Amino acid sequence: MVVVVAVVGSVAAVRITRPLSPPTLRSALPSSLVVPGSSPALPWPALGQGAVSVPALGYASQSGPETPVPVASLTKMANAVVILRDHPVAPGANGPMITITPDDVSQYHVDLENDESNIPILAGEVLSERQMLEALLTQSANDIAYSLAVWDAGSEPAFVAKMNALAVSLGATHTHYVDSSGYLPQSTSTAADCLRIAAAGMAIPTFAEVVGLSTVSLPLVGTAHNIVTEVGTNGVIGVKSGYTSQAMGCMVLAAMVTVEGRSVLVLAGALGQQVPPPVAPKPSTPTTTAPTGSPAPPPTTAPPPTTAPTTTTTTTTVPDNDLEIQYPLLYTGPVVEKLLDASEKAIVPVTVTTRGQQVATAAVTWGGRTDRTQLVTSEGAWLLGWPGQRVTTGTKLAVVPSGATEGRRVGAAGFVLGSQIQLVPVELGGTLPEPSWWWRLVHA
Repeated sequence: MVVVVAVVGSVAAVRITRPLSPPTLRSALPSSLVVPGSSPALPWPALGQGAVSVPALGYASQSGPETPVPVASLTKMANAVVILRDHPVAPGANGPMITITPDDVSQYHVDLENDESNIPILAGEVLSERQMLEALLTQSANDIAYSLAVWDAGSEPAFVAKMNALAVSLGATHTHYVDSSGYLPQSTSTAADCLRIAAAGMAIPTFAEVVGLSTVSLPLVGTAHNIVTEVGTNGVIGVKSGYTSQAMGCMVLAAMVTVEGRSVLVLAGALGQQVPPPVAPKPSTPTTTAPTGSPAPPPTTAPPPTTAPTTTTTTTTVPDNDLEIQYPLLYTGPVVEKLLDASEKAIVPVTVTTRGQQVATAAVTWGGRTDRTQLVTSEGAWLLGWPGQRVTTGTKLAVVPSGATEGRRVGAAGFVLGSQIQLVPVELGGTLPEPSWWWRLVHA
């Protein structure tokens, strides 16, 4: 009897204490959420190309189908990104010192003959990498673009190969460079690709710091204003402009917009912005007014002139060089600023979950009966978005034992839009029921 009792007791104990099948977990979240609102009608340029992007949101849009076109000095953004990736410089630091070579000066004189944008340099002059980047990005110095290229890669062609590799790595597949400055019209890109290059630059603190300068101080130059005069006004924090007669006006601008305490970078750009042609004055036609009620006098024929009339010809010269002249860019800046402003206003906060929201269920079944318990978020979360975008959602849940009590942490819900990620703890919204000891005993 003792043995029988012991055996029965052991079997009962095993049955009562054996682990139960874990509850079945099922997500209650949709696979994605739509950012509410209507996407705004952006003020795209009437001519050329336009594009906007908000990298953190993973949002980008362009004015229409794009084909590669000359981009002038916007090429220098890629130059600076390659230099800073190869030779990082901390914000506020000077970086390595670079000696200007006779070859650099020879290139400077070639640039002068072509009437390109430059800063004066001398053989043996020593400039820091930071100073050269300031000259490259705020003064659009073609001679410095060449000097940096040779300093980094040994030759300009070798450096241009690095620039093209950079473009491919960033998904700028419609971009191809043939020189380090963009003076040659064969250096081509699209508005959307230029924003990809600009975003890579703005992600480098020193690049963002330099293009955000309103003035710089350089040897042999003194204090000079950033040729992108929009920088420092209306929230603009960079980045670059360009002009040649082939490329026409080109510009990329950046701003940091803050919505409910959260900030994101916004980029806008336009290519191929033409300078409006001069308007010829309308010739004035003399008129004769007849007295009221009287017929108009008959027309008279003027006698032929005794001398040839004097002819005045007004010629408007369109520059055929890479000078960052202010006149054509006066028409490019407002186009890009309007795009930038409209893009900033389009960004909205979107609530992706609230505290206590059900995101999953846990179901247990025994004796032909199924009990379900909600799994809920323990806090709310929100992201920034562009109306019409989709937020990707998902849950990662741990194994939950029967009998687990309300409030137990059981995983997380995730919400992703662009580079924004929100992970929200998930907990039991109630205690998971478990069977009685008798049910455990009589069910194998």
